Amino acid sequence: MEKIVFKLWKKEPDSLEKFKNSLLVDLPVTLASLVNDLQINIADEDVNAAAALVQSSYPKNPNAIIFIKVLSHYHSEQIVSILTSLTSKVEGFIVSESIILNDESKDYLGKRSEGFSQVVFLEKPAHMSAFDWFDHWTHHHTNIAIETQSNFTYVQNTVVRPLQKDSPNFIAVIEECFPSEAMSNPAIFYNAENDPALLSKNTELMMDSCSSFIDFQKIEVIPTSRYRMIEENKI
Repeated sequence: MEKIVFKLWKKEPDSLEKFKNSLLVDLPVTLASLVNDLQINIADEDVNAAAALVQSSYPKNPNAIIFIKVLSHYHSEQIVSILTSLTSKVEGFIVSESIILNDESKDYLGKRSEGFSQVVFLEKPAHMSAFDWFDHWTHHHTNIAIETQSNFTYVQNTVVRPLQKDSPNFIAVIEECFPSEAMSNPAIFYNAENDPALLSKNTELMMDSCSSFIDFQKIEVIPTSRYRMIEENKI
């Protein structure tokens, strides 16, 4: 089984609502025979409160990110063709998935999951070796991210290779899900509600760890609504 992450940009002048409808209504039916798992994340109006969390070092954030699982990326060309027909631009990345946290009780097949999903794309800083980058991420940062945040889902995706030659040189794609209140309340985001001292401590720990392996000139942070659409070939 292989996992592929796609960044999608809607056609102009299509509305976001029209694009969202095509992804949630039409795409699962079209892909049903091609994929074993489909998750659709959309930067829609339901995450407007998370605007302060958005970061981008690249022109124009994607309108949606989808995560699929297939028996082989051999089928990806057909999937890219389908996605291209719905969008103005597609970027795809084959990834290796590591599930750290996954509260499935907050997911509802075919409907919006609880809270919101923050998707992060990272490039490796030029001064770090790949070994040192992954060593910090897995043996140091992961535990800090769990202990200092209110995330209930945490998925680390190591980029194996891009599907397009001109794509950014991302090393990882991270998905974390948080309570809805964390969109605009840092105390809830950093798991320190009603505790200013803990908020300060958790924020400092997280930022210190991030600055040790993240190039903030090569990062993309996108709050989204998460929809689990296909699981085990079932719509």
